[in-house]
Amino acid sequence: MIRKLILLFFALNGFLLSVSAQEESYVNQIKKYQEEQNAEFRDPGHSPLTAKEIKKFKGHEFFPINEKYRVNARFEPTPDSKPFPLLTSKGTTTMYKQLGNLHFTLDGKEYTLEAYLQVKRFTAPGEKIYVFLPLIDATTGVSTYGAGRYLHYEGIPEGNAWVIDFNKLYNPYCAYSDNYNCPVVPQPNHLPIAIEAGVKGY
Repeated sequence: MIRKLILLFFALNGFLLSVSAQEESYVNQIKKYQEEQNAEFRDPGHSPLTAKEIKKFKGHEFFPINEKYRVNARFEPTPDSKPFPLLTSKGTTTMYKQLGNLHFTLDGKEYTLEAYLQVKRFTAPGEKIYVFLPLIDATTGVSTYGAGRYLHYEGIPEGNAWVIDFNKLYNPYCAYSDNYNCPVVPQPNHLPIAIEAGVKGY
């Protein structure tokens, strides 16, 4: 009996250490992502900031990294959706198409976000495809940028099991300069909850 209890103790201890290591690994991944974001904003060749602003830039302010905001989602394609004009921050429009719906659960409640593809007249050979996932939530205009935040996928994930990582939410360049023209978040992607993850307001 004692031997079984000892074996059970070590098995449980090993499991807890494994879970702890996985959590630490994920936190480090997001920290690296945040560092890359800050590095981009310090790079005059890529930053939306002016030279004067870059000198003062001390890095973005982020919400604490929380793995609960990395959620599994069920992707439901919408192959019959038609291209539509999406309003931009400068009052113009850009053509997008709804790629599908992402159904996910957070804190025991179900929500849906629409995923979009930009419709272009011309595409260069080998040009990357980006799936656009903008959103507004209860933090918008309070602790985060007043026009919402963005996520994207580089390429279209395979299958119907997608992951939404809200810890990677970032601001559109319009949050930093009026020189940019950014898509406005469509009404279906206005969430009634606070997503306290990713970048805060600038």
